[in-house]
Amino acid sequence: GATALGILGGLHIEQLNHLVKMVNQIALNLIPNGDEDEVAEQVAAHLERFWSPSMKTLLLDAYSKSDIGLSPVSEKAVKQLKEK
Repeated sequence: GATALGILGGLHIEQLNHLVKMVNQIALNLIPNGDEDEVAEQVAAHLERFWSPSMKTLLLDAYSKSDIGLSPVSEKAVKQLKEK
């Protein structure tokens, strides 16, 4: 499949990698709070509340085009965010 680099070009790839690390870390920190679905909801709520529109747009655009390295819980959260 296409890589995120091919889709975004080099300009945003570093920022995207940072965002993916952040989402995965947020999910990891929230794991003790419940099952995968509950944690995914909490992660999505965090992104909705605290992330800038440009951060969310970059993450969602890249996610819709390729595998960007999200953990399973993070992927569920991003899917939920996309549906909002």
